[in-house]
Amino acid sequence: MKEKYIQLLNKQIVKLDAEDFDLDAWKSSAIYVLMRIFGSTDPKITEINNLKIDYSSWALRDSNAKYKPIETCKRKGKEILEIAKDEIELFDIPQEPDPMNEKLKRMVSNEQFENFTSPDTSENERSEILKSLTKDELTELVLSLL
Repeated sequence: MKEKYIQLLNKQIVKLDAEDFDLDAWKSSAIYVLMRIFGSTDPKITEINNLKIDYSSWALRDSNAKYKPIETCKRKGKEILEIAKDEIELFDIPQEPDPMNEKLKRMVSNEQFENFTSPDTSENERSEILKSLTKDELTELVLSLL
């Protein structure tokens, strides 16, 4: 799976060099890829989303003569995706927390939660833990599965 995610990121990097490059279109696809890999709260998504071409007179006046707004955005975008690739290679792919487990963890004691999530726990033991919950808590758990 690592290789496929890295392929997706490489495709986004290649798109930066396209002749008909469109920053907004690229940002949309790059954000989608990053969300799929790292989840919707990853800071790299915010960084990509904040990329913009600044043609204001202040930006042009205050920068040196070599300032190229589109190239600056492309470089930043490439660096963000490169670090995402490095992160996958070094730390593996982050796992999204299971919403049901997160809710259950808040509803039961730590000991009950550990028992419930342990592979050694029988179905009957899990059933007893669930029976200790209120009707509203059970409804909330079921809704987190949908």
